[in-house]
Amino acid sequence: MLAQTPIWTGPGSTDLADAFERHVPLSRKDRAYFLGVPDTEWLNALRHRAHRDRDPALLELTDRMLLLLADPRAHADFKKQFEEAYEKSLRLAYPVSRALLDEFHRQSGIAQDYTLRCFDRGQLREIEDAAAGDTSMRTFAREMLAKLTAQTKSPRHQVYRSVFDVYSEALLCKLMRERAGGRLRISKISETSQAGPDFQCELDTEMNGEGRTLSFFIEVKSLDIVDAPQRLPEMLDESMDAQIELDRQIEEGQQVAIAAGEISPHRRYGGDAGYDPKSVRLAIENLIQKAAGNFKNAQFGRGPTFALANLLRLPLPGQKAGTLAPFYYDPWMGGACVSGVLWHFAFGEVDAPIHRSPDFEEAGTIDGKLGRAGVLIDQSLGLCTPGLIAFHHDQEAYRFDGFYEERWESREWSWSNVETEAVFEALCGDYNNRENGRAYRYSRGGNRA
Repeated sequence: MLAQTPIWTGPGSTDLADAFERHVPLSRKDRAYFLGVPDTEWLNALRHRAHRDRDPALLELTDRMLLLLADPRAHADFKKQFEEAYEKSLRLAYPVSRALLDEFHRQSGIAQDYTLRCFDRGQLREIEDAAAGDTSMRTFAREMLAKLTAQTKSPRHQVYRSVFDVYSEALLCKLMRERAGGRLRISKISETSQAGPDFQCELDTEMNGEGRTLSFFIEVKSLDIVDAPQRLPEMLDESMDAQIELDRQIEEGQQVAIAAGEISPHRRYGGDAGYDPKSVRLAIENLIQKAAGNFKNAQFGRGPTFALANLLRLPLPGQKAGTLAPFYYDPWMGGACVSGVLWHFAFGEVDAPIHRSPDFEEAGTIDGKLGRAGVLIDQSLGLCTPGLIAFHHDQEAYRFDGFYEERWESREWSWSNVETEAVFEALCGDYNNRENGRAYRYSRGGNRA
């Protein structure tokens, strides 16, 4: 699973969080004053938000908590008052985050839903912070909350999938704006009966010494795990079985309780005797199959439209920078040339030999032949797109990796690889083409710059 962004990423600590820290020694001595629910990160976020937005209701609640912490013994029902104020503050300032936390609590000690664990709560908090002054983020936040709190007969794992799709678009929008440093204007396109892209973008850039504004679109697909409708409840049952086993060991008095569990987003439903979690070829083919089933050429006709595949729920093998090259050198177990997953996702050819890292010295690296063509060269898809962007999490960071056919151009839209590279430089940083023109940067694998 991806690492969580810290809830509080602001400058320094607030007076409320400092007061809470000073209260901790008293709570350890006297359980009557113990506060098990709040934590300093959320207290910092709440206090900062109250002052930033000058929200009277939130200021009153955080001031109330500060007053209670100043002299806990002066309040006979200190714990109840503080926790009520804390709860009201969270639901007022961060209703989506709080509703999601409710979902975690409902499953605590029972099972763990895969999709629910894919949400980055630190990023979600920042989305809600931005929603206070940004129309797009506010719309995303309202839609997530509506889906989370709606009365529905649908299983919760289906609800989480629907919420995650909205969350993903909000996260993409937020992170791309941050990468472009104010040069990107991106807005969500309202859905209509006519197929079309998700986002409309304008990027201020400099080309040949002259300032230009590039107008383009982005079509986003959030790729879920293999056989998601069936596999997600199956994974939930597996998680529950592991929890039952832990509970059994604890009841028997074992000092250390251990239960084996495996998160296998690339495994098929119902068991798969030939499943290999380390297979590079399997990961490539799953990505291609998922993308091919989601991207439709009708969504690419309004103008230059990039295909963006969100892979947060369908993680990659850990290949670091090597994933952008057709092959890269991996020094593990004596060294081997390994096939880059994302490059083949874009440009892999049918029957191309795929290689993996060896499991042990003298083990083979052959991982079979690719059974499907990459999404940018698959003639049956025929995507009319200047490039593919893969959004994923790697080396403790969110990554946008770009891939393009250097000979692609559109006279109708006055677009060529020059414009594509300008977009990738702004939004991706790391990118490659079918000719592997940036091999010098990625073919040795290793960490990214």
